[in-house]
Amino acid sequence: GSVACCPALFLSAPASGSGKTTITACLARLLHRHGKRVRVFKFGPDYLDPQILERGSKAPVVQLDLWMAGEEWCKQQIYRAVTEGKADFVLVEGAMGLYDGNDCSADLAAKFGIPVVLVMDVRAMAQTAAAVAVGLRNYRDD
Repeated sequence: GSVACCPALFLSAPASGSGKTTITACLARLLHRHGKRVRVFKFGPDYLDPQILERGSKAPVVQLDLWMAGEEWCKQQIYRAVTEGKADFVLVEGAMGLYDGNDCSADLAAKFGIPVVLVMDVRAMAQTAAAVAVGLRNYRDD
């Protein structure tokens, strides 16, 4: 098939409640304010987060789920956003923690070669924050 390319980031975290949606929506709004066409995707089924992300990006948010929709469908949605939607930037917000679930956020990021940005709530932490980040980075080889 055809190849489509634009910068992309996958925002994930060690757990739910870490601020992924807030950071993703804010980054989408910042890029939008700088004249970029941003397409945001939410990994996994979710009701609330896509609504928040749509307000940030000023564009519809598509939910990606490897288990429910399959890899090919997910790939097609991103491809369409870049080609038909003429996206300048793609953001994907993960679900729960980076490695949570059988078809987890890390799986989608690895399959599509999207670099992961780790969002961490580091209140009441010092060196432990680095240990958690390094542990998440080194947990798998992909």
